[in-house]
Amino acid sequence: MTIERGTWHPWREARARNWLEIRFGDIGHTTLAGCINGRRIQLADDLTQAERRCTIAHELVHDERRVYPRDPVLQAREETAVHEIAARRLIELEDLVDVLRWARHATEVADELWVDVPTLLARVRALTDDERAWVDAQVEDRPC
Repeated sequence: MTIERGTWHPWREARARNWLEIRFGDIGHTTLAGCINGRRIQLADDLTQAERRCTIAHELVHDERRVYPRDPVLQAREETAVHEIAARRLIELEDLVDVLRWARHATEVADELWVDVPTLLARVRALTDDERAWVDAQVEDRPC
């Protein structure tokens, strides 16, 4: 995995994983935006650019972890963990603070950070107590 200082580029990461095949199309009668099956990632063809970016990031984390529980409770936990990892990679704290200084709605914050709202919310929910305190202090100390 290649993460440099600054924004993580999931499409660059996907390209580096030459064993993966990425396809766009109908996923069937499901609400899923994407899924991974072995070496193939399937993305729904009706996603916005931000949704595609978040979905490919999510599926890349599944590719790394390779944990696919059958138990529904464990499945939900794994999905939450994967979503949080992808959100951390896509949204740096400094960038989040910069946007929170002036934006007041989740949709506006997500658009500015080039993510979808569920990924933004996953990032905020996954903040540690120290991170949350730092974000709060930064937003309060430096108005826009």
